[in-house]
Amino acid sequence: MESVYWSKNYKIAKDKFHDCLHSLTKKSLNVEHEELSIDQNDPNGNPLYIDVVWIGNKDAKNLYMSTSGIHGVEGFAGSAIQLSVLNKINELPSDTALAFIHILNPWGMSWLRRDNESNVDLNRNFLPKNENYSGSHSHYAKLDPLINIKRVVSKNDFFKLKLFFHTMFYGKTKTKQAYAEGQYEFPKGLHFGGYQLEKGPSVFINWLERKISNIERCVWIDLHTGLGEPGEDSLLVDLNPSNQKYINLQKQKFGNRILSLDPKAGIAYKIRGGMQKGIELLFPHINWTSITQEFGTLKGLDVINALRSENSWTHYGKYDNDTVLKHWSKKQLLEAFRPNNQAWENRIIKRGITFFNHSYNYLLNN
Repeated sequence: MESVYWSKNYKIAKDKFHDCLHSLTKKSLNVEHEELSIDQNDPNGNPLYIDVVWIGNKDAKNLYMSTSGIHGVEGFAGSAIQLSVLNKINELPSDTALAFIHILNPWGMSWLRRDNESNVDLNRNFLPKNENYSGSHSHYAKLDPLINIKRVVSKNDFFKLKLFFHTMFYGKTKTKQAYAEGQYEFPKGLHFGGYQLEKGPSVFINWLERKISNIERCVWIDLHTGLGEPGEDSLLVDLNPSNQKYINLQKQKFGNRILSLDPKAGIAYKIRGGMQKGIELLFPHINWTSITQEFGTLKGLDVINALRSENSWTHYGKYDNDTVLKHWSKKQLLEAFRPNNQAWENRIIKRGITFFNHSYNYLLNN
């Protein structure tokens, strides 16, 4: 049954999402759906939109928000989870609403990229208003010639071995933090945060400004893949372990999977320009509980290798719209963030639904 929620491409995922919303309207639920244009097209020339839906009372005080696909190619799993959850919604309390944002980076999902059309990692693009889009971790420049190759790379260029020795020499924590933190100096490099707020984030923020002025409490789950043990989910929060909210979350049914973003403490790392923190700062009147649900896929070195290979192909390869998705680096990237494995798919849906139930109950009862 879980297989019906998975899609082969963005267009199919979008169509399934629309069908799901149509089914919700038959359950006497208030459903307000919009398509937010990003002024971009898919490889077939079709215009791309971010689907946003508000379900329930427009004057609700409590909000459960689910976001998927800010990292493009990671949206396959996020879309499947959102569809499986929405399929089970029958009624809502009068003071509670749901907001589902389906594929925040439709260009990336359509073109099989983690970044957007400007090579921007959108989860590094939400900088606070008082922070400039500039700078990088002091160690990123040392990583640049290793991870941002200025040519099309071959399948076997011993990158993983080179990165292993680099990490051994400079230290795992420093290398991980420098690689993933977000940088604003290398526009063709991995984890580039952009030079300004991108179109997708901008229209999303504008939609939120119209919708959440009355909200007092929000539980927000942002869905990702590519980090952690295959098939397992980690729940990442930008909170210090001594913070009372962190302590309260650890007491919940899902508490044993709560992790801080401290690079010394586990799989995660601190980031600049993160979406959840950026949105929280824009709407300080809301009591936020923001969690990134991250599903593991392959080993970390394999994921980084896939990102590096696809990035070099995008910037230095020769292709057109008919051939761009057929290159081995695109297939490798897809496998890194959406493994072609039915057992993995089933596990992601099961854990996604379970965590929705637990986190939704947390919103209602705390």
